[in-house]
Amino acid sequence: MPHQGNQQKRMLGLCSGAGFVVCNMIGAGIFTTTGLFAAELGSSSAIMTVWLVAGVLAMCGTLSIIELANIWPEAGGTYVFIRNIFGRPAGFVAGFSIAFFGIVGSISIMGGAFGFYSNKLLPSISPPLAASLAVCLVTAIHSIGVREGNVINLLGAFFKIGLLLAFITLGFSSESTAVSAPNVLENWLGFRYTTLAASTLESGDGVLFGTSAAALGAALAATSFAYQGNMATSFIGGEILNPEKNLKRSMILGVSIVTLLYLAVNMVFLWAAAPHEMINAKGEGIVEIGFFVAKRLFGESIGVIVNVLIMLVFFSTLGVAIMIGSRVIYSMASRGELPSRMAQLNRRGSPVNALVLQCILSLALIWATGLKDLLESVGTLVTLTTGVAITGVIVLRIRKPNLHRPVKLPLFPLPPIVFLLLTAWMTWGVLSTNPTSVILILGIVALGLIVWFVFARNYSRPVR
Repeated sequence: MPHQGNQQKRMLGLCSGAGFVVCNMIGAGIFTTTGLFAAELGSSSAIMTVWLVAGVLAMCGTLSIIELANIWPEAGGTYVFIRNIFGRPAGFVAGFSIAFFGIVGSISIMGGAFGFYSNKLLPSISPPLAASLAVCLVTAIHSIGVREGNVINLLGAFFKIGLLLAFITLGFSSESTAVSAPNVLENWLGFRYTTLAASTLESGDGVLFGTSAAALGAALAATSFAYQGNMATSFIGGEILNPEKNLKRSMILGVSIVTLLYLAVNMVFLWAAAPHEMINAKGEGIVEIGFFVAKRLFGESIGVIVNVLIMLVFFSTLGVAIMIGSRVIYSMASRGELPSRMAQLNRRGSPVNALVLQCILSLALIWATGLKDLLESVGTLVTLTTGVAITGVIVLRIRKPNLHRPVKLPLFPLPPIVFLLLTAWMTWGVLSTNPTSVILILGIVALGLIVWFVFARNYSRPVR
């Protein structure tokens, strides 16, 4: 039987909300993306710029979503916002795309990254198998109850921050083997371009505009994945205490902390190796960039320890993504747009059926797709969906100027405009370099429309 009329309790405060954002943002992205796209970007300047622009994109998205998250502080996030502004069909397609590809894809990416890193320690276990075991275990933990899952999320947040701070501090205190390392920041800012050694110039370090705009846009799509936890708190708005204050504070604080950490970590990566060195024997970008850099800076034994710690980071982040995804499925089912069983809660408040369905779909993606393509596809789809919701901020200001807004978007309309322009650049970049990713996204949207017209529209409850 559904638990207490399927109404979720508000149990999470400011620290829980901010920790939730940090925990969800820091994961596979920071420890995979730089290595995977180093060859395409070709320079330290381009790498640092992409990570900074992705941070700007995330903050603009956060500032925009805050307004909507305070109008509708309930489970579901962007699905709820789009549904309430643009109607049930648009909301369903958005929720379907987020739940069944965006978040399921995120779970698969983090599980896949866990598998690649674990394979360095246990070569006999294939990356997909290790990924599958991790996803199943974390799903089982979150099936127990909300409080149990939240404890893991909070511990994970503090652990991640501690690991990154230690990585940054120890990284810069160690001796670098990269020719361009002493000038990482100066090269990025362009102050010392003319003084670089010939070998450095040949590798492309210090060059930004030599990288094509399309390549930068495609890399931005993948890098944006690392920041997508900025919306995490809005997906669990129905479980946040005093949401008018805590939603805003937790989201802004979480994004600010993570952006600074990401930039510093990437400087450590570039301290250890030039971009042309972040390529394996097959000519492909190194997925396990964290292990590669740690081994290079600290030696083999310390590298193994760091590898284990990064695997724990992935494990923790899996927990947040699994929690978010199940809440979107729960929210859609509670509105009649998915089978009612998906809205059932166990005695401790967890949507266990939604968790099981999500786990099955994640396992399918892990075994069927490649990590790099999945990063681009998921990053683009989630950003596009967020863009629709952010467009809704502008539409709502025009349609309902007198609507009660507990928290108004600061600097309106600048954040939404910047977000939409960067999203357009990103989408063009992915379309130019990897049209398959865009085709996959369109396929997911088309499938969502089919499900809506065949099933969901007959049971969907009206927008309040």
